[in-house]
Amino acid sequence: MFRATRPAFAGCAAVAVLTLGVWAPSAAASPTPPAEYAPSATLSVAAGAPGQEVEALWLDEWRDEGEKAVKVTSPAFEAPATLTFTGRQYEGKVHLRRDAQPGQAQARVITHRGQAVKKTVFWIESAKPTDEGSNPLVWLGVGALAAVGAGTAGAWAMRRRRRLSTR
Repeated sequence: MFRATRPAFAGCAAVAVLTLGVWAPSAAASPTPPAEYAPSATLSVAAGAPGQEVEALWLDEWRDEGEKAVKVTSPAFEAPATLTFTGRQYEGKVHLRRDAQPGQAQARVITHRGQAVKKTVFWIESAKPTDEGSNPLVWLGVGALAAVGAGTAGAWAMRRRRRLSTR
């Protein structure tokens, strides 16, 4: 009884697969993007301190072939940034405002000839204090002082050793 139903079931499954494969619309064949962005459409702005230059990236699975550059804007930027297409994604540099407050900031990209907008959140770090002790002349002086001190200690130890050996 089961031997007779196996081929029938396999035949029905094959017909169903072939039918759905032929009639189902293919996403790859669709020339227009979907109403929503694909999950891989991402805007990324690197974290940085006020006044720094950071990297911005835009990866869009449904990019328009004629779109060679996109604009990214944010109140935390000195000016809108232009990201250019590099073969896989859009890349560019962004200058953060010197008076930008530390914390979260929002950026947005406008693509598809102004028809689509995508937003993201990025971090502005607190301004890093300047390190005044990193002057090369200071380090040169410290090194010279250490060398003179080591030489003096070595000479004193040799002299003491000679005195003890002559007794």
